[in-house]
Amino acid sequence: MEVNTSCDFSMAAGAFCSVYNIPDEHNRWDAVVACFFLDTSPCIVEYLITIYRMLKPGGILINFGPLTYHWSGPVMRPDDQDVDSYHARCSYLDKKFLTSIDVCWEDIRDIMVNIGYEFIEEESGKRSLYTADRRSMMNMDYRCLNFVARKALQLANVKQPASSAILIPE
Repeated sequence: MEVNTSCDFSMAAGAFCSVYNIPDEHNRWDAVVACFFLDTSPCIVEYLITIYRMLKPGGILINFGPLTYHWSGPVMRPDDQDVDSYHARCSYLDKKFLTSIDVCWEDIRDIMVNIGYEFIEEESGKRSLYTADRRSMMNMDYRCLNFVARKALQLANVKQPASSAILIPE
């Protein structure tokens, strides 16, 4: 069997966007594989834009995993008079828990298309066991999202309103 030794593989400790959303990583990667990863961000859009910037034109994002959103904060209760009282009640939490954005798949898909991804394959509801033990009476069973998306070969010149908080990839 012939082994291609010119392939580049990267794993880095640290905040994903801090490590990979830098000019040296832009348009560098042929593919990014995300397994049980995208929902680990307080803002999934930030991850999707970072990955888009990392990919070469025609590059592929392969994803498999649930949308459980690890940074979701506690639910607001009826006795929370407003957002400020909710934040005061939950002040012991990391701020990421209070600013997390939890987005459904349909909205994520629309956001990805607006960023510039083209979908090749997609399937939602795919069952997957996580930390499963056949001898145990308890297993984590997720309904996962599986998709393959490509960065467009030719990038559209997207104009963005000045008031927008999300930066569309250049």
